[in-house]
Formats: sequence, C-alpha cells, structure tokens
Amino acid sequence: MRTARFTTLKKLPFAIEQTTFSRSFSLSCKVQHKITPTPTPTPTKILSNRQKFKQIQPPLKVYEKLERLGFGSLPSINRYRGILQQKARLQQQQSRFTDSKKPEPEPNYSFPFVSFFAGAKVPSSIPVETLNEVAFVGRSNVGKSSLINSLAETATVRTSDKPGLTQQLNFFNASGQFHMVDMPGYGFAYADEAQRSEWKNLGFCNSRCETWTKVKFQIVLTKSDLMILPDLARRVVSVGDQISSYKNAIKDVLVVSSKTNAGINEFRKQILFLMGQLKPKKFYESLEETKVEKALKKEEKQKKDDRKKK
Repeated sequence: MRTARFTTLKKLPFAIEQTTFSRSFSLSCKVQHKITPTPTPTPTKILSNRQKFKQIQPPLKVYEKLERLGFGSLPSINRYRGILQQKARLQQQQSRFTDSKKPEPEPNYSFPFVSFFAGAKVPSSIPVETLNEVAFVGRSNVGKSSLINSLAETATVRTSDKPGLTQQLNFFNASGQFHMVDMPGYGFAYADEAQRSEWKNLGFCNSRCETWTKVKFQIVLTKSDLMILPDLARRVVSVGDQISSYKNAIKDVLVVSSKTNAGINEFRKQILFLMGQLKPKKFYESLEETKVEKALKKEEKQKKDDRKKK
C-alpha cells in the first residue's frame, strides 16, 4: 500500500487557495482537477447626490429637536414606523425614571434694541472694532436681513424679494452690548458685474485679519419651513457631517424660519450666550410678564375709547 500526496488548485475571485490531502491506492489512481470559473464582478452602481441624500437616516434626537422648534412632527405612516416606535419606547422609559411633569418651556428670550450705526461701501469706511461682532454671511436672497429683523423683532433692516438688495456692509448696534454685520450676499444678485466686484474688495475680512482665523462660525439653515420634516432632518445631518472637520465650527446646526418664527427663539438664545449677554430665565420671564401687562392695559384703554365714541 502506497500513499501519495496530491494538491488541487481551487480558484477564488481574488486569490488562489491550495488544498492538500492524502489518498491511498494499490495499483492506480485518478485525480480530477476541478476548476471554478472566476465570477464576473458586478459593476458598482453610482448613486446621484439626490439618491445619497435620500439614504440618510437621521437619528431620533434630530427629529425631536425639529419638533420642539416648531417644524411639525412625523406622520404616522409605515415609512416612519421604526422611528416612531423608537420614540414611543424612549418616552415610556423616561416616564418610569422621571416625574410625569413635562419640562418647563423655554422663556421668550428678548434681544437688545438694535439700531443701524454705519454702512461701508469701501474698506476705508469700515468702523473700528470696539465690541464683539456677529457677521451674517451667505448667498444672495437666503434671508440674512430678514433673519436679523426676526431676531431683533424689528423692521430696522431693509429687505426685498430681489437678490442683492444689501450692497454694502451694514453695521447694527445691539444696545452697546455687541454689533451685528449684515454682509452683501454672494452668487446671483440683481447688480451689475462692477458692483459685485466692489463687494469682493470691501475687505471686511482683511480689516479683522488679526483675529479672523480664530473666529468661530455656525451654520444656520434659513427658510426651513419650505421643506418637509424628513428632508429637513436629513439636511441637518448632512450639513453637520460636512462641518465636522472644521476646528472653528460650532457643531450645532441651527434651523430657523423668519416666516413662521420657528427656531428664532433658540437662535436668539445662542447669540446672547456667545456674546456673553445671556441672562437667567427669571429675567426673561419677568420681561414677558411686563409685555403681557402692557398689552392688556393697551387693550383696556382701546375698549374705553371705543365706548366713549359710541
């Protein structure tokens, strides 16, 4: 009895695997070599940006944040069954370990009085930096001027439906606490090429060059009422991923609507905090009570005047 050693080669898609085994025979033996053909690789499907966007699965906390800010809630349909069940389970868990009372709502954060104090069409007209500044930068017609008006609850800043109304650096004083800068938009605008080139040469960044590289920035998504909640949640996640590698970026993406005022109070709070001007909650609650009292007195006076006229 003799023992012989044979080696067969089995072809795999990316490598060759050798299998060694022993077989006994007396007079003769036959060996079959089985070769598996290499499968043809499946071509990778290239997804469009829209398809990639639709594949984003926002976590529950993003939906909860948007609902709290006033952007609606998810509809009770099969497509969102998973996230709705997750939300229900979380609420049950929280009710077991916390009081049944709902958390107190945020007060209406009051912004300091805002007034225009300088405009600059040339670098030499840019005022000296004396206070902390909040600059609003973005494309034309994204609603920068309307956003400032919503924050300050005023109509101080001129607005228009036509892109490019803001054609200079506009500086606003927030009651001597900090400054806000409304900057001309970039991209399409109802202005000629010469005007747009002048905006590029305004030199606001250069005038603040000593500290500009250390300036923190935060992304604000405007006109968010135009998007349905699931797409808005995907946009928040997408933008958050894009800015995650920037060292000076504030990672919390803000979502607002100047039309419905959704998210405006949260943005107001954020600016006051960053400028070091955020007061305790009781301060804003007392201001709100004072506003309500004044409104009631005004209403009563109006009723008395109407009675006298009759």
